[in-house]
Amino acid sequence: MLILRKQSSFLGSMDGSSLSPEAFKNLSQEAIEAMSIATDQGPVPISKVFRVELCETSCEGIVLIEGDCKSIEKLGYRMKSGTLCILGDVGERTAMELAGGRVLIAGNAGGDLAAGMKDGLIYLSGNCGDNLGSPLPGQKSGLRGGDLFIAGSVGNRACERMRRGTVFVGGDIGSYAASQMIAGSLVIAGELGDHWGAGLRRGSIILFRDYTGEPSASLSEAREFELSFLPLLWKHLERVQIEAMQTWTEVISDAPIRPTPIKIPRTRWVQRQIADQNYQGRGEVLVLRRVSSSEVR
Repeated sequence: MLILRKQSSFLGSMDGSSLSPEAFKNLSQEAIEAMSIATDQGPVPISKVFRVELCETSCEGIVLIEGDCKSIEKLGYRMKSGTLCILGDVGERTAMELAGGRVLIAGNAGGDLAAGMKDGLIYLSGNCGDNLGSPLPGQKSGLRGGDLFIAGSVGNRACERMRRGTVFVGGDIGSYAASQMIAGSLVIAGELGDHWGAGLRRGSIILFRDYTGEPSASLSEAREFELSFLPLLWKHLERVQIEAMQTWTEVISDAPIRPTPIKIPRTRWVQRQIADQNYQGRGEVLVLRRVSSSEVR
């Protein structure tokens, strides 16, 4: 396992796209320290930004970054394998175009988290900014696969043009969520902002509580249903969370920051509406029903 401890003496911003498990594979500590990282001060050796420690443990393929990383953009860029654990806040465009592996963040994230993501797992214990899972410039779709588990709240324009994957938001979500959503599942435990669901084609927006934010989508009449696929979704979300928690325990058992698990509901009963009818969409808005108080945080 590789540990990178950010030095407080370095105050510049930097491009963290090279800090991935694949980039450090089979390298010695000396070779890692000599690698260059792009900063606003020009290329500098990693040793100027981080204290490097290479540990021989059973935790292979894991990079642990400790410290405030808000000034680092594009951590986990185009990762395909391995695990990147970050103990602290991260900057813009983290896990951009993630294609595999796991990115676990004990902190908050800036905007454009998981932009252009294709596969893999992201677990964020805090809040994130706008444009979660957003499409990259020139691309027709946003999130195209994988799992995002956000324990906190999310900013505006989340899951725009989402095509595949599962997104769980434990807190609130801002305005313009799921705009032009094509497919996939967006689960929201907190409040939902205004202007959501515009141009919803397919996919599921699943809400723990009745929405108060005004939708942009035209919704059908609400009806109560029992849906057999929901227990499968709940089990999947529980598995994602358990996997993340086990990794935290294995890698940073003595860490001062400990993500708090979120209780996943068990119900299969929902109030169901079809949307966006203005676009002949066949997406669905599901509001959970018959949920016991012990099933939510």
